[in-house]
Amino acid sequence: MVYKKLLSLVVILFWIATTSSLIYRHAPIKASGIEAQPLLPEKTERWMGIYLKGKKIGFSSSRFYREAEAYSVYEEIKMRLRVFGKEEDIHTLTHVFVSPDLRIQSFRFSMESVEQRIKISGKFIGKTLNLDIETPSSKRAHKIELAEEPQMSPTVLPYLIKKGLKNGTSLKLPVFDPSTMSIQNMLIEIAGREKIMISGREVEAFKLRGHFQGVPLLMWVDEDGNKLKEENQLLGFTLLSEPREEAMKVKEAPPDIIQQTSVTFNLRLPPQVSYLRMRLKGIDLKGLELHGGRQTLRGNIVEIVKEDLLGLKPLELPISGMEPFLEDTPLVQSKDPMIINLAREIIGKEKNSLTVARLLHDWVFKNIEKTPSITIPSASDVLKTRRGDCNEHTTLYVALARSIGLPVRITVGLVYKDGSFYYHAWPEVFVGKWIAIDPTLGQFPADAKYLRLLSGDLDKQLGIVRVINKLSLEGIEYKGG
Repeated sequence: MVYKKLLSLVVILFWIATTSSLIYRHAPIKASGIEAQPLLPEKTERWMGIYLKGKKIGFSSSRFYREAEAYSVYEEIKMRLRVFGKEEDIHTLTHVFVSPDLRIQSFRFSMESVEQRIKISGKFIGKTLNLDIETPSSKRAHKIELAEEPQMSPTVLPYLIKKGLKNGTSLKLPVFDPSTMSIQNMLIEIAGREKIMISGREVEAFKLRGHFQGVPLLMWVDEDGNKLKEENQLLGFTLLSEPREEAMKVKEAPPDIIQQTSVTFNLRLPPQVSYLRMRLKGIDLKGLELHGGRQTLRGNIVEIVKEDLLGLKPLELPISGMEPFLEDTPLVQSKDPMIINLAREIIGKEKNSLTVARLLHDWVFKNIEKTPSITIPSASDVLKTRRGDCNEHTTLYVALARSIGLPVRITVGLVYKDGSFYYHAWPEVFVGKWIAIDPTLGQFPADAKYLRLLSGDLDKQLGIVRVINKLSLEGIEYKGG
């Protein structure tokens, strides 16, 4: 569901916001821009309140200090989110070690919720990143070869302050995100001065603009470099600098993030839909996977047709030549012996890829409890807990399928339910052609109420965030069945 993608992005954006507050306090800001700083502060600490749609949902705290041969950045985030009426607490900790010239040496990251605690540590050796990933059910090492040395979100603004940045200039940096274990580009620019209202008074502030995964981020700082405000209008998040005691006060019930991001629809659809035609409005369609397979895009109108499995000649397992869709990854552990043994037990001696896909679908649908969960989905963990939402169902299904040679990919988009479309994740399996299925809601194949936007692992799925609260859908025609 969408809150998993929001969570990853929110953690990244909070890193930027909190560490920017730490650094800007020590960087002289003039009309021409931020002057280059050969020396960064020895030690500093900052607290901020986190708000969603005007309601306080948590706080962040950051510490930046110099050690003998390096700098350390500590960052902590605590948030309370409501998902389908259920309140969930999230706690993240990040510790980044950087050299005096602000090259990342190593980091430790952890995220804890009711359902999961995940730890990720990494060490940069040149352009090689060695990772250790630990979840409740698995420990494994992973190596990533990088095209260039990245920053991490806590080091982006210290890097810019040390470098210097003038009005109107911008800089694009590769940034490593531990929650998705991937590199993403971040754009930072200084946008000039403007007057804003803070606590009922007008203040002249220095404005900075950032872009990450297509999501805009705005920050305002005063003449002394003190941060006044940070906001993301697209997602509805605001961070405000506050004293420690005030920042830690979280009394209000948070808004439901699922309802906040749903897309209302003008047509009332029946339980089964074989054909749906609708108009997409409010977003740039470039970069989305709206055309292909069961979906046809003409202009801004998409047609979705439920796949007809009659007459299909499925391939036999194992299917070769589809290696990217058979890959074992740190969180889709298709080489885990527990995953392999379960998949073999479910399918027996069956080799027909379509029949195998159905057997795995039915097992996941029947055996995994449907409940909202805030985790970074791990197939091995889902197999142990036997519970979760669409992300957990899909991740486990993908691992089971890949373990026995059935190519599968993760798809993210929207699904219709009770008058609205909701962000959702489901698998597509390759049996000679791609077939959309949904082991969360028990649809094989998935009907035409599913709108695909993107496919891929979590790093690719984050791209969906740029359409949230912007996309609107206008139904034109549908056929039941």
